[in-house]
Amino acid sequence: KDYMKAVKAKLQETCPERVEPFMANAPAEVKKILGNIKNFQFFTGESMNPDGSIGLLDFREDGVTPYMVFFKDGLEIEK
Repeated sequence: KDYMKAVKAKLQETCPERVEPFMANAPAEVKKILGNIKNFQFFTGESMNPDGSIGLLDFREDGVTPYMVFFKDGLEIEK
């Protein structure tokens, strides 16, 4: 909950048009993640900041192909 509040606050500050879509879509994604939580591995960034974004790793149905899940609106773009 704290992470979602932080993302919402950052969006209100930097990209207000993304607040409504984020708040509308995030609960459904969280529900999907929580329903499958035992299968995920969790990764933090180099800073190990617990308040930052956490990457979630799972595998596709073939059991071999990995994929990671992040909340797009919680990431910062770097070039």
